[in-house]
Amino acid sequence: MEEKKEAIDLPEDQIEEGDQRDSWDKKIDFILSCIGYAVGFGNLWRFPYLCYSNGGGAFLVPYLIFLFICGIPLMALELSIGQYFRKGPATAFYKICPLLAGTGYTMLLSLFLAGICYVVIFAWVLFYLIASFMNPLPWTTCGNSWNTEDCFARNGSDSNMSGISPGQEFFEHRVLQMTDHPDKFGYLNWEITLLLLLAWVLIYLCIFRGIKWSGKVVYVTATFPYLVLIILFFRGVTLPGAGTGLGYYLRVDGSRLSQARTWGNAGTQIFYSLGVAFGPLITFASYNKRSNNIMRDATIISLVNCGTSFFSGFVVFSVLGYLAEQQGLPVSKVVSQGPGLVFSVYPAALATLPGANFWSIIFFLMLITLGLDSAMATVEGLSSGLTDAFPKLQSRKTWVTLGLSVFMCLIGLTNVTTGGFYIFEVFNWYSAGITFFMTPLFEIVAVIYFYGGNRFARNIGRIINRPLWVHWKICWYFLTPAMILVVLLFSIINYYPIVYGNNIPYPWWGEFVGWIMTIGTFCGILIPAIYQLVVTKGTIKERFMKLLFVPKTEEEIGADLACQMDDGKFPPPPYKSSYSMYSFESSV
Repeated sequence: MEEKKEAIDLPEDQIEEGDQRDSWDKKIDFILSCIGYAVGFGNLWRFPYLCYSNGGGAFLVPYLIFLFICGIPLMALELSIGQYFRKGPATAFYKICPLLAGTGYTMLLSLFLAGICYVVIFAWVLFYLIASFMNPLPWTTCGNSWNTEDCFARNGSDSNMSGISPGQEFFEHRVLQMTDHPDKFGYLNWEITLLLLLAWVLIYLCIFRGIKWSGKVVYVTATFPYLVLIILFFRGVTLPGAGTGLGYYLRVDGSRLSQARTWGNAGTQIFYSLGVAFGPLITFASYNKRSNNIMRDATIISLVNCGTSFFSGFVVFSVLGYLAEQQGLPVSKVVSQGPGLVFSVYPAALATLPGANFWSIIFFLMLITLGLDSAMATVEGLSSGLTDAFPKLQSRKTWVTLGLSVFMCLIGLTNVTTGGFYIFEVFNWYSAGITFFMTPLFEIVAVIYFYGGNRFARNIGRIINRPLWVHWKICWYFLTPAMILVVLLFSIINYYPIVYGNNIPYPWWGEFVGWIMTIGTFCGILIPAIYQLVVTKGTIKERFMKLLFVPKTEEEIGADLACQMDDGKFPPPPYKSSYSMYSFESSV
């Protein structure tokens, strides 16, 4: 029986001079960090509603198809890029395809904009957590100083009456203190401003010592949400009306499968849920040992993330069914998504339970840990991107992290004025817009069609000491880019300008600022490409050849020769070659 050869770590002669990259203490640190980043607010407030509104159980068909032929392959591709090149996105794509090196910068720009919004939500959650210690809970009653004459606390005996719920008025008039028009920017909401500062302090304290410290923080922040979800699940399914709510969630409407919107929503949710095309996944994988079985990890992380989304639907709709029965309304009248679900509807339902303060406290503690994981990954991805691009900053990474936190906090102040919610919506609407779907398309083109899909698969197979299954390459070459194009076209066809309230269009500046953000992130690809073409010597054809097709390294050439001499098996390192002449030839 042939002895199994040892998996391949990075040979000493292949480690770049001055490369002092950190590494995870344990593999579980990496897994929990990736799960903590991917599992966020959207798993709780977006997926359950999409499943309910797109055919219930039938929605799982397109969702799972997109997961297996687009989501998991993209997750595997990004993690493999980080682990093989041991760099964040800002530097890794330069090693893959210099002309499209800006793909990494576009990822980081999108991450920067999305991160600002995310921490603002974190500040709102902190406000609700503090308010959860009040008795009675302040979002359950009318007659408070922030309530209007339209406030109406509904119960089962007056189901035919209408008004604005106290939960909605608490969120809009007490927490946000919203103005009535986007043109009214108002003044700083000092309570949310202080909580935004507190949120950034907590984030910084969790990451300032690098992954050695944050990798231990996620032991709590990545696991606590599951404990709370399980508790809320068992409490929810025992409530009267829970069966009705779950029936709405899981009912199968097969006719929705013939609608393009259902498939588009499924694909869009996969992108939002897994967190691909933002950069932290590449960064986290760059701290792995090179021999780590990254393909297995990508599958596990993706399945856990999407399983969490599905399970969250049971937690949400069991309680919504109970709320509908309490108010004498159909579930369709109480269901919501986005901030309205977690800051108005769900807290209102928890407030009707015995021990309402306890349920509210653990619910918002869960949201804090969900937000903290994703915010930590955001800042770590950005700071590593800067230190990779400017190696002299590596020894000052703590200060880089502090500077980023302060800068993002200052920009976030625009979102916490009394008119800041309108600005928040612009950030949220356009930070993950069309560019969000174009970025993975450029990523696929750079890695698979210019660097070479077969070449990349061989390199990954060599370091993990096992050949990649053919389905990975089928997805990377054909199925995944096709699905990305479908989602991109769906988002373009269904685009409409940003609105507020009852679908009232924003003033001119809303869409103008949004498109500036969209074009600005896309310039992350365009400007570096133009710069590289200008500074590279040679004819136009020679420049494109040099910048599109990266020659094989000595490690790759040596490995190929050793593989040929060892009957096609992956031999152990080191790999050295006497060849010094490389051809600009893609391995597609």
